Amino acid sequence: MTPGKNHLYCLVLFVAFFLAGPSYAQVSVNVPIAHWSYNAVEKLTSLGLIQSSMPGTKPFTRLEMARLIREARSALERNASRSRSGAGGAEIIQATLGRLEAEFSAELDELRGTSRVSTYIKPIEDMYFRYVGSDNNFSLENDKGQTYADGTNLRAGFSSHGVIARHLAWYINPEYRYSKEQFGGDDNDFTILEGYGKLQFFNLELEGGRDSLWWGQGYHGSLILTDNAKPFDLIKLSNPRPVVLPWVLKYLGLFKFAAFWTRLEQDRYIPDAEFMGLRVDIKPFPFLNIGASRTIMLGGEGPQAPKGISELSGRDWIRVLSGRNIAGDLDTNQIAGVDARLHFCTLDRWIPVLRTLDMWGELYGEDQAGKFPSRNGYVVGMKLGDILLTGKTDFVLEYATNVVAEHPGVWYTHHVYRTGYRYDERVMGHDMGGEAREIFARLEHYLTPDLILGLNYNAQEKGAQHQFQEERDRYDVDLTWYRSPQIFFQGGYRFESIENKDNVASADQDNRILSLSMTYSF
Repeated sequence: MTPGKNHLYCLVLFVAFFLAGPSYAQVSVNVPIAHWSYNAVEKLTSLGLIQSSMPGTKPFTRLEMARLIREARSALERNASRSRSGAGGAEIIQATLGRLEAEFSAELDELRGTSRVSTYIKPIEDMYFRYVGSDNNFSLENDKGQTYADGTNLRAGFSSHGVIARHLAWYINPEYRYSKEQFGGDDNDFTILEGYGKLQFFNLELEGGRDSLWWGQGYHGSLILTDNAKPFDLIKLSNPRPVVLPWVLKYLGLFKFAAFWTRLEQDRYIPDAEFMGLRVDIKPFPFLNIGASRTIMLGGEGPQAPKGISELSGRDWIRVLSGRNIAGDLDTNQIAGVDARLHFCTLDRWIPVLRTLDMWGELYGEDQAGKFPSRNGYVVGMKLGDILLTGKTDFVLEYATNVVAEHPGVWYTHHVYRTGYRYDERVMGHDMGGEAREIFARLEHYLTPDLILGLNYNAQEKGAQHQFQEERDRYDVDLTWYRSPQIFFQGGYRFESIENKDNVASADQDNRILSLSMTYSF
């Protein structure tokens, strides 16, 4: 057995030892990152009903989502003073909880211990239809790497999942895509957007298949991993439910981890490069969530490819993980750093116009200067929850940058892996790309408990140290209507103004993008 494999087996045994405690009796599939329930749980958090959420690691499992819903319901029942938020706030809470409880009713039964079903198949979980139209070819950020043609674009799909003997599960999301360009040409495509199998043992889940990841506290983007690129074909090991570790480690509070491995596409400078990552989350206090993440690109095919995982010795691993003096056949492309979130609730006791305040930050660095991490980028943001105490209005403000003064072109690039920190041509981290800055603001207001209006402003500066900086300004308006617990409609319009596109002088472009969708849950 090679030293590298010895280290791997020791790690697996260590993880199993610390996480082999009480666990849910049933495996659970993941909630897709773009699912509406994340926004609903965020709304309940902004109203002070959820304290134990750890949003820096997505996706959640359906059972984890049900746990947070149950926490919100329990907090509401305990806190009779919640009625001081006003009739509108109380109606919004009940409507939001009602939709969530309908969607995750089976998982809530599992948590209550009233479910006796060990094997089942749900042929259709959700079914959706989506129209997207524009006057130019374009792509949307954090949209699983999809691209759209100028003209008409249609998407139709459904999700299905099943459980076998409580410990095995599968999920699949097939999707049909059609594009009709304004100036001729039709494109039809059928793909498996996401699909995987899961095995549960103790409080661990081993997942294999196609899935998306989001690591970091950022609202509009995270520096290390988002669903901006298409889903990975990966192997992932995680503990889906936060646990409290034994011994002195209990002072870390709630603990979660996730680790994955995948191969990137063949059509890149170094084909079939390996890509792996590890993230750890702790919550020592209800108001504080701390995370740390690291990703490593290594190996691949061809004479210029450095060593892959199977070729690394224990000494090689020490050098790679130290990030110092790695070169030649040990050269890797790495990003690492930390992030944190502070959540303050019941602020209305002192500030009579605000119920909750969330503040977050990310500090991540590249492996470019002989020490690691270095040449950092960061994200900072805040969310004002329940402005004016009506339960209707929230506001998010976020700033991100990875511009390193006097060192242009550091982020998301590499001298060996020249395709960069990309998968199928899309950045795997923040959609603004490297050497960029972004400011994002969102105002969300409930017109009624079932009708939500959103207004976004997003400004990006790309190639900040280039002679001709690309400037993007995006203005969005969106409307979500929950017609019933089973069906909802979404519509949105974006105007995007681009100056010096791709850092080419006077290459200006305006985009007008309309999107309409309907989702039905069975």
